[in-house]
Amino acid sequence: MEKENIKVICLDIDGTLLDKDRAISPGTQETFKRLNGKYHTVLASSRMPSAMYYLQEKLGIKGDPLIAYNGALILDNHQKAIKSLPMTLDFLQAILDHQKGRNYNVSTFCNDIWRTAEKDQWTQHEIYTTKANPELVPNDQLIQVLKENEQQPHKIMCMGEEEILDDLINQLEKSGHADKVHLYRSKKTYIEIITKNIDKSDALAYLLEKEYQLPMSSVIAFGDNHNDVDLLNNAGWGIAVANAKENVKSVADYISEFTNKEDAVAKELNRILN
Repeated sequence: MEKENIKVICLDIDGTLLDKDRAISPGTQETFKRLNGKYHTVLASSRMPSAMYYLQEKLGIKGDPLIAYNGALILDNHQKAIKSLPMTLDFLQAILDHQKGRNYNVSTFCNDIWRTAEKDQWTQHEIYTTKANPELVPNDQLIQVLKENEQQPHKIMCMGEEEILDDLINQLEKSGHADKVHLYRSKKTYIEIITKNIDKSDALAYLLEKEYQLPMSSVIAFGDNHNDVDLLNNAGWGIAVANAKENVKSVADYISEFTNKEDAVAKELNRILN
């Protein structure tokens, strides 16, 4: 891919853009300062919008569009939703029914609101990681609160011991509920759930057409994990960081010799674009 054809930079966040301290490194900030708005830059993540806004500010790209919840919510440069694909409350109820009497955290994300029952160890870790804070709502009141606010979850995240989450998945599969959604295990103790048939690649293609009238071939994309496979495969130039999963590396056009902890994104952009 020729440098002149690149119009858009698309970045996964966790494991790709952020360093060992889960922050934007000074080197990465300097790289984006030099780029000086020459390219549209889109953050694409399973995170909620407010857990990406502060990263945009660090990169100097505040106002560029966002892909949140792996594509279940797409925001334009005015932070207005141009696509929203939430799950049903019936599906959420099935999870809450399973959680009764079991010790794991259920978090819901509706638009830019994170709700969970308590600030347990899982919640505290997410607060540290994303710099976002939840609204505390008891599980037995959650459905009613969402109905009152006319909201449905764009993402449900369940955090707990591996065996309990295995049981949740088994129950959802037996009941047929799992067929209605995409369950993504970001780690053994985390299940992230969004509406079925959504991914970052489709979301980015929709965003590019809607906002810029640009094709996916104009994109250089970076990623590391399973939910980045289609994004890197369909971008004009897909780059896997050195710490990426093997299936991500297998579809990438280029594999960086650097990990996210070694400023892979900054080093590759400097190599390619400067």
